[in-house]
Amino acid sequence: MKNYTITLETLTPVYIGSGMKITKKDFKLEKDYAYIYDPIKLHSILGISYENFLTNSLSLTDYLGRNQHFNISSALKYSISIGDKTIRKSDSIDEFLKDPYGYPYIPGSSIKGAIRTALLAYRINNEPSKYARFKSQSIDKWRNNGRDIEIAAFGNPQDSKFKNLRISDSKPIPKDSLILSKKIDIFKDGESNNKLNLCRESICPGTKVYFDLTIEKDEFSIEEIIEAIKFFSRQYRENYLSKFNSFGKEKYEDNIIYLGGGTGFLTKTVNQSLYGAKTTKEVSQFLNKAFKWHKHYRDIEIGLSPRAKKCTKINGKTMEMGISRIRID
Repeated sequence: MKNYTITLETLTPVYIGSGMKITKKDFKLEKDYAYIYDPIKLHSILGISYENFLTNSLSLTDYLGRNQHFNISSALKYSISIGDKTIRKSDSIDEFLKDPYGYPYIPGSSIKGAIRTALLAYRINNEPSKYARFKSQSIDKWRNNGRDIEIAAFGNPQDSKFKNLRISDSKPIPKDSLILSKKIDIFKDGESNNKLNLCRESICPGTKVYFDLTIEKDEFSIEEIIEAIKFFSRQYRENYLSKFNSFGKEKYEDNIIYLGGGTGFLTKTVNQSLYGAKTTKEVSQFLNKAFKWHKHYRDIEIGLSPRAKKCTKINGKTMEMGISRIRID
């Protein structure tokens, strides 16, 4: 058994969702911050006035603006910096995963999944004949039988090599490391769709996050894990990101992973290793079946699928979502 420490340094906002939403009834925008309130405490302070507020269309920002004499400081849960000035008082916010004490954290399963994807892509690339039967299948077919490809790489579920790689949940992350970011789609020509109303609590760039890593039975070496991560990031950059006119505005090292929600389909899959030059066609066909209203069949014409990379904007600067530098000691 060998023990290590994983250090992640967020380079762009990272979002791990709790499944909960903060509605316009729960937060107040003021200057560069959003103030998140406890609705139960608000009710105990404001009583019938708050009940009436819940039945109308006002946001909490407007409601408190009209009732500035209310003292609701005891109902404040926390405040969060606004990274994108286009966030509106009517938006809803996807909440970041937090522990029982209200501190954000990243589950070990999230980083283990990212490592698993990188290792699988790396092995497919290095041993193409071993995975040839999957290359002839469509994405939806092998995804429906997804366990088969992992069995080929890591063994049967009951004795999978990944059982010998354990990653703890992260240490608690300071609450002031959270920032509000808004989803932005960037297209091949560099144009963006900045009209989306999806806001997320994210870990802000420059935050260091720590995990415990345990490897038993020497199933994986740290060298292979890091090399797989570097391979996966290079593959994504060279085969996908390089096709965007906006490519090159940000330069990151190869030892990065894409973590959490809103990073894009190709950061979570091994399609580029499986299909090579046919990736755009296969992904386009798969996405067109899954999201017919988005007309992904057109992706083949522009030579890019998905046709938008997933970004956000922090302090006026557009950047991809979910990039972290990884180190294992």
